[in-house]
Order: sequence, then structure tokens, then C-alpha cells
Amino acid sequence: MSLKLIRTLLHLAKSDGTISGSEMALIHKIAVVKKLPMFEVDQLTSGPLEVEGGLDQLSDDEKYEYVYTIILLSKMDGRLDERELKACTHYATAMGYNKEVIPRLLELVKSDHELNENKDELKNEIQSYLGT
Repeated sequence: MSLKLIRTLLHLAKSDGTISGSEMALIHKIAVVKKLPMFEVDQLTSGPLEVEGGLDQLSDDEKYEYVYTIILLSKMDGRLDERELKACTHYATAMGYNKEVIPRLLELVKSDHELNENKDELKNEIQSYLGT
């Protein structure tokens, strides 16, 4: 699951044409937390990225982790490009979320460099958008 998340994040980061330093720093931080070898992450950044499939097969907890993390990544460079917004919506709906989850998360998720602050408080509300 962890490499799938990294591929998804890299695809999202590239959706606006470039991966910012802050986006790459977050991707590396997540890879470290997930105990992924950096050489695998670096290999993913050097080649073409396919849109990750099978997101509907993730557990509800994994889906929440994904949707939260894609929003966090999209906010890392301080701007939300229309292409990033479309990619976030694509991933959320592929996981089974209502497309309205993205605007709501954008309102709620602050730049959270610790990746854990306030996340559990959001989970119940965000999960209400799943399967609707």
C-alpha cells in the first residue's frame, strides 16, 4: 500500500507540471514514516507515472489516509492549481467518496507538517462522504 500511496502522491504533485521542493519534502517524509527505501521513491520520480488504480479496494482507514494526504500535498506549495483540484477529485471519487469531500477537506486541513495533528478529529466527518 505504501508504494501505491507514493505513486499517487507523485502523480498528484506532477499534475500541475512540476513537483515543488515542499511537495517532494512531504513525499520523502511520508516514505520515511512508511519505512520505504528512498531509492524506490527516487526511481518512481525518474520515470513516467501512471494513474494509480484499485483505490476502491482500499480499506476505509486507508481511503481516509489517502484523501487526507492528497489534500495535504496539494496545499504544500501554497497554491492549488486547477489540475491538482481535478486530480484530487478524481482520486477521491475513485475511492468512493462524494466529490464534495475535496472542498470540505480544503476548508478543514491546514498545513500540517507533523502529519498527525487534528487528523483524527476530521476522520468522522470525512468518512460521512464515503459511499454517498
